[in-house]
Amino acid sequence: MNLDFTPEEFESLLNQTTKIVMSWQDHLTTRKVYNNPTPESIRQLFDEPLPKASSKVSGLLHQIDQEVVQNSNLNTSPNYYGYITGGGNQAAILAEVLKNALNQNNLKWHNAPANSEIEKIVIKWICQFIGYPEDAGGVLVSGGSVANFLNLAVMRKVKCPIDVANEGMREAPIMTVYASEHGHSSIDKGMDMLGMGKKHLRKIGVNESFQVSISNMESQIQEDLDKGFLPIGIVGIAGTTNSGAVDDLSALADLAEKYDLWYVVDSAYGGPAASTDLAGDLFKGIERADSILINPHKWFYVPFEVACVIVKNKEHLRNTFSLVPDYLTAGSADKEDLMDLNLQLTKDFKALKVWMTIKTFGADKLKAAITNDIENARYAAQLIEESKDFELLAPVPLSIVCFRHIGNGTHTEDQLDKLNTKLLDAIEADGRIFFAGTKINGKVSLRISLTNHRRTNKDIDYLFEVMRELALECSP
Repeated sequence: MNLDFTPEEFESLLNQTTKIVMSWQDHLTTRKVYNNPTPESIRQLFDEPLPKASSKVSGLLHQIDQEVVQNSNLNTSPNYYGYITGGGNQAAILAEVLKNALNQNNLKWHNAPANSEIEKIVIKWICQFIGYPEDAGGVLVSGGSVANFLNLAVMRKVKCPIDVANEGMREAPIMTVYASEHGHSSIDKGMDMLGMGKKHLRKIGVNESFQVSISNMESQIQEDLDKGFLPIGIVGIAGTTNSGAVDDLSALADLAEKYDLWYVVDSAYGGPAASTDLAGDLFKGIERADSILINPHKWFYVPFEVACVIVKNKEHLRNTFSLVPDYLTAGSADKEDLMDLNLQLTKDFKALKVWMTIKTFGADKLKAAITNDIENARYAAQLIEESKDFELLAPVPLSIVCFRHIGNGTHTEDQLDKLNTKLLDAIEADGRIFFAGTKINGKVSLRISLTNHRRTNKDIDYLFEVMRELALECSP
């Protein structure tokens, strides 16, 4: 049974979809960012028995326009300051439509020729953008968590003294990995899933700038060697999720070389800022890493989801993940199969939206947009430092600002924690702006992430206007 529409019907539905998208784009600053729905209210809209009969697509599109949007977080808005979200871009929206129509699966080169070659080109461009060796090998994946898993898998494969793929972890020595205590939780998950054990991830303390302590890390490496453990790798963080801190990447590279450890830089968020004059110096040493990861869906402003794993020696990727069953057959030297470079077999055409973004705007405009985000963050930090009712809680090296409302300055620490928790709840209930909280040195912190190319200083002024209005309502 053919499920296609007639050409006329499909064109009409595409036109209706375009109008809906344009309506969303036209109201990015006038809609509430968050409507604070309940799970039950959403279930009542969509939960029904399995549909047996067909529905008119025009009606379904109208339902999406009215009911899905109202129950979604408008993270493309400049009033969204939540989790590290790049805000997307319109050129990539077009690429996504075309990607879905093509329906490519790049398990094999001959199954997706353009896909396979464009992905390699995109990886090379990302390397050139941040100053990493452009002959490195890489692959696009869903997000930073998967990318961290793959990097740890390569680290384990290269550094384990036994054939871990065949023998398994039972015969392996205890292997230890070192990272900042502010490293991403996916590193813990990777240690768990790869059988190395979360307790063998050494979480090293940080200095006043929230950079990992090099001396403490070396002391821990020495201690583990004395116990007979096998240190295998260091994870440097180039833009922590909590505060945007960038570890001393050159010092970590020195430490990795001294002890013959694999060195991976988790630059999922911060990496693209290596291209800027404002923050580029923070990333010196990233080019020395054995592998890195970057999420284009963050600071390249590409719509979700796309991240990349890049390994300086591509053969390490191939040796870790290549497994060719009879029904797929091995590829040739000139037709490289992307399935040999990662865990996935089925994989969509993620490269097209990255390619479209870089080609449309070019490196210079993307650098300018990233620079604008950093300047916006510094502007927000300046407003906080010049105010009497807010207090900065962490340095602002990139585009994350951690601070708190201090009221009239007479509150105890416990009262300030309660006040800021109450303010966070009020912000979510109000919905005009959106961001989440965290803790900085044990203190409840407001945390804004500024990675959106649409944002200006006026938007930040509006942010503080709304916060002050809601803070008055929260004051005891």
